[in-house]
Amino acid sequence: MSLRPVEFEEVVAEVASRLVGAVAQKAWCPLPRLAYVELRVPGRSVVLCLCSEGELSRLSVAEDRFPTPGEPAPFQRWLRQELTGFKLQGARYLEPNRTVVLEFERETVRRRLVLELGSPGGLLLLSDNNRVLMLSGEGFGSRRNLYAGAAWTPPEPVSEEALTKGRAQPSRLEPQEGDLLPKLQAAERVLGQKDRTSRADTIRRRLAQPYRARLKRSSRTLEKVRAEAARGPEAEKHREVGELLAQNLHRLKRGASEVTLTAYTESGVEEVQVKLDPKRTPKEETDWHFHQYRRLLRGVETARHREAELSREVAHAQVALQQIEAMDGAALLAQVEVLQVTQGEEGPKEGLPFKEYVGHGGARIWVGRGAEDNDALTFKVARPWHMWLHARGLPGSHVVVPLEKNGDVAQEVLLDAAHLALHHSGAKGEPRGEVSYMPVKFVRKLKGAAPGQVTYAREKTFVVRMEPERLERLLKSRHGEQPPLP
Repeated sequence: MSLRPVEFEEVVAEVASRLVGAVAQKAWCPLPRLAYVELRVPGRSVVLCLCSEGELSRLSVAEDRFPTPGEPAPFQRWLRQELTGFKLQGARYLEPNRTVVLEFERETVRRRLVLELGSPGGLLLLSDNNRVLMLSGEGFGSRRNLYAGAAWTPPEPVSEEALTKGRAQPSRLEPQEGDLLPKLQAAERVLGQKDRTSRADTIRRRLAQPYRARLKRSSRTLEKVRAEAARGPEAEKHREVGELLAQNLHRLKRGASEVTLTAYTESGVEEVQVKLDPKRTPKEETDWHFHQYRRLLRGVETARHREAELSREVAHAQVALQQIEAMDGAALLAQVEVLQVTQGEEGPKEGLPFKEYVGHGGARIWVGRGAEDNDALTFKVARPWHMWLHARGLPGSHVVVPLEKNGDVAQEVLLDAAHLALHHSGAKGEPRGEVSYMPVKFVRKLKGAAPGQVTYAREKTFVVRMEPERLERLLKSRHGEQPPLP
């Protein structure tokens, strides 16, 4: 569970007694309900963690920070703009309202950083006249009086019964030898690792969910396709009957429902009973069996190709799931941008600013849905070290290949992404085209530019000859279908 009331009292008291006068140097907001503020005290810096994420809610000293995905969130930009250079003047814990207030001041200007702990919880930055400058946290919509520019009022106080129950819980904040801020550091020990583990598990679940869904669908379809591929003997039976009827057309009478014919086989002479459709002429009956033979044969051939494709898809999904399960906590948290995308149990919602495709080796490739979504993908979702691609000199979607920090993009993945960049641009349908690529950090938005319009530097450009099979595989891999292995 989150810090208890007595624990919040202890950490806020320690901030008020030990950190007043510290200067805010930097701030980060990697997730909607998580922020860090670096405070400079004589001889060292302290990074305060402010978290309002349900059972992870705390005020503590962070041992390390979650990485900030993509373009900084608006709340982060406001924190840096409004708090940098301000001195911490005080800290208060409003117990009935479950709220922590940090007071900052520079010359005659005051700012308040508020941590609301109750459901839905969130972070707010207030002006010196108690107006909301910016808020962070999706749940604020349930408090209709909260929006930028509104006067801030504390949340509704909790009941006396809940207060009494909360006060009865003892403190778990046990200092350790060498702690400079014992209560704040103990608070991080109580919940910090749980926070990292919980978010890593969520990232793993979200990464694996589409593969699990695709594996289930592909496996189910594979059973049906295998049944279709096994209809070869049935097709052969129609051919044999058709040939037998063709040899005995003179013996067939229209209107008959059955006829016994002599067949000469490798095992000898056999009498074969053939059922007939009284509505058909003998010639029509013969042609119908040959038609069924050809139809089933085509179906068997198609099913065998599809069976091989689905088998590869199942294997691909299984390998991807194994790779995701093998990822450690650090590798999972490096993809923290996954947590910024709202998802339900059934996978990503269609309202995301990008379409996801699966490239060579299971690599994810994101393609912007439209002009405004291109901006959201490039400047809010993508990380600075992710690879960014665009059809050179043509209007089109932004394409992003998510990478681990200091990671390289495989040549085949780059070709996959380039195919998608050309397909979602003015070069769609052309046999070749030029694609520029560079890390996201070199892409810039010019002031006043239309949605989707960007400028970039340090790009590399190459000519791509479109491969229809590659493009078809990529388009089939869009969320909801699974691609075959390259």
